[in-house]
Amino acid sequence: MMGTSFELSVLFLFSPTGTLAFDYEHAADIGAAYTTHIFLHEMGHQVVAEEVGADSPKMSFFTRKGGTFYPGLSTHKSIPQESKLPYAAGGERMAGFTFEYGLQSYHRKPTTYNKALMFFSCADFLVYTLMANYGNPENDMYDPNLIREETGLSKEVLLSLVMARSLLNTYRVMNKDVKFVPLIWVDKESAALVFRIPF
Repeated sequence: MMGTSFELSVLFLFSPTGTLAFDYEHAADIGAAYTTHIFLHEMGHQVVAEEVGADSPKMSFFTRKGGTFYPGLSTHKSIPQESKLPYAAGGERMAGFTFEYGLQSYHRKPTTYNKALMFFSCADFLVYTLMANYGNPENDMYDPNLIREETGLSKEVLLSLVMARSLLNTYRVMNKDVKFVPLIWVDKESAALVFRIPF
């Protein structure tokens, strides 16, 4: 159809100055942002695995295990029992750092890449939690399921915490004067959602 242009847009935020959307012409930037996000998420698990002495930690990408497809997958032969929670949260901790980088880059110079990086780093764990809670709640390879198992949190409480963090980060994109930063904190035996408030 000559004279017709097509535009693929994924709306993910509203801002006072208009809509932030992805353009199909920038698909390579979006793909690069997604790849960056997935790699760094899995690297977050690996960092914790190395810190706690997990046996044979390994990362895989775009792989199938037990009949389930995983864009990114971190595995190990064994890990200390007390380190299962920080290991499960390690990927999202790294995603938080990735979001902060994308946010700072966006406020300096908005590009398709840093908008996409913010989107994936902010929305991915929310989607992941929905899938884990309601699509495959018994799969112990899913981080949210392992987090629920280790903490005793209900599906609804975990989803509420994840949604709150995503909404707060979305607000931070629209208002660069916001000072608080929601972060995932981990050590060798625990993990927590914390708020850094600079004075």
